[in-house]
Amino acid sequence: MSTQPTTKKVIAYVTNKDELMVFTHTDFPEAGVQVPAGTVEESEEPPEAVLREIYEESGIKGVRIIELLGIYQYNMAPYRDEIQERYVYHLELTQRTPSTWRHWEIHPSTSKNPIAFDFYWVRLDGSDLGLAGGQGYFLSKLVHKTKNSGDSANT
Repeated sequence: MSTQPTTKKVIAYVTNKDELMVFTHTDFPEAGVQVPAGTVEESEEPPEAVLREIYEESGIKGVRIIELLGIYQYNMAPYRDEIQERYVYHLELTQRTPSTWRHWEIHPSTSKNPIAFDFYWVRLDGSDLGLAGGQGYFLSKLVHKTKNSGDSANT
């Protein structure tokens, strides 16, 4: 039996009506299309982590958590010897944003250079939208909700 380390991660599906906030790495386009995501730190719970990651990666604070869509395990092999326990949240945008923008993620814990991300909005169509690294795992749940009712946030 393998003893791969398990890391808690959060993934953020930030929506504005029927669109999803996504980004590409400006300097590393090969990393593919992604949504804000990251590691849950020792001192925080997943809901706090998802809000922090959205802010660090996009510069956006105006979001509210609608719900936890689910949790799943993702094996990072062959890239890393790590199993990720991913907490996937649906959040709704509560502020205005441009249709596209660039934001530099700065990690206060490291002295690495800032990483540039190019953000934009894509229409939810029921597919995983080709998100990198298995990030589209629960997107079909999201599309189902946005199509069915405008008041699903109240249930």
